[in-house]
Amino acid sequence: MNDLFNLALKGLRHRRLRSILTIIGIIIGISAIVLLVSVSRGFQSAITQLFDQFGADIIMVIPGTDMMSMPPNPLTDRDVKAIERVNGVDYADGMTAKTVEVRVGHERRPLIVYGVTPETFTKLYGTFLETFMEDGRSFREGDKYVAIVGNDVAHKLFSDDLEVGRTIYINDRRFRIIGILKRAGDEQDDASVMIPLEAYKELLGEKEPAYLTIVAKLSPGADPEEVAEEIKKKLKQERGTEDFTVMTTEDMLNTINSILGVVSIVVLVIAIIAIIVGAVGIMNTMYMSVTERTREIGVMKAVGATKWQIMAIFLVEAGIIGAAGGLFGEAIAVSLAKLTEYAIVNYGGISYYHVYLGLDLLLGAAVFSFVVGIIAGYLPAKRAAELDPVEALRYE
Repeated sequence: MNDLFNLALKGLRHRRLRSILTIIGIIIGISAIVLLVSVSRGFQSAITQLFDQFGADIIMVIPGTDMMSMPPNPLTDRDVKAIERVNGVDYADGMTAKTVEVRVGHERRPLIVYGVTPETFTKLYGTFLETFMEDGRSFREGDKYVAIVGNDVAHKLFSDDLEVGRTIYINDRRFRIIGILKRAGDEQDDASVMIPLEAYKELLGEKEPAYLTIVAKLSPGADPEEVAEEIKKKLKQERGTEDFTVMTTEDMLNTINSILGVVSIVVLVIAIIAIIVGAVGIMNTMYMSVTERTREIGVMKAVGATKWQIMAIFLVEAGIIGAAGGLFGEAIAVSLAKLTEYAIVNYGGISYYHVYLGLDLLLGAAVFSFVVGIIAGYLPAKRAAELDPVEALRYE
């Protein structure tokens, strides 16, 4: 076995540049696959952790039959009251938003301002929101002219950094900042302001605002799926049509995972194409190696080398190319994955995000790259093994 390995290494060294170029093809494919799996599984783990914190006892109702549509008949307080009457619902409230002028000193910016009741934060988001709070606190019962601002509002959109306790003006009404959110990585969220719903209604003159979403918290022991069905029935009866979407926490998690899955499949297909190109490169390299070493093969057969021994030399050589490409590809992928994690944690504000670099992934990728090399080298190795020794010795 050592002799086979040494002969394979000798063949690769003699064709160093060609071998390196062939290995690069495998490196690209393996690094793409490992990076994709590690980053996407990291996102899935982070999203699952996020929804675990959010709780399985939350149901969201949005206007329209999907996230992109908005019906002419928006969600209102009447719908909130209807949802609260459903058995299994402990509490329900709505959240609304509009683009409003926000002023700090002499600087003015049109920003999205959300209106939400302090009770919603206390009962629905209290613990959940603290995870994403950079400084300050969430709303409390009795709060009115106070605001929680996104990270860009506090640190980027105005000349001065805004701190907790600083005053801002929304439609020329004075508000005191009580909280600053960590960077979310979403431009709209980071550039938004949240204020109590009563202040929002007064500020915009809306006695009955149109809600972007209604959030319902379930009673202890209530089944989310059963309650979601009851909410659908109740709202359809109240509104006369099903122009809304009811989503449990599990539904939201499945939707996001489905989107991630589609993106992962697209990238995985691209990575597999890169692997196939790399495999074709190995096959081409091995065919050229067989052609260049035809006379050498004839000599080995003349001194008693078997077909299996000849075939094994070229299979080991192809396997080494595949394994080397896999190991270098993994090293590159791990480095890129860690850089991605650093960027997401430090610039995306998702402190609980970690890429997945399990032993099963790394070992699986290494074995896969070796097997790809063996498969790609099989036909050239078979051709070498079947060469006629007399004809091979005559080859120039």
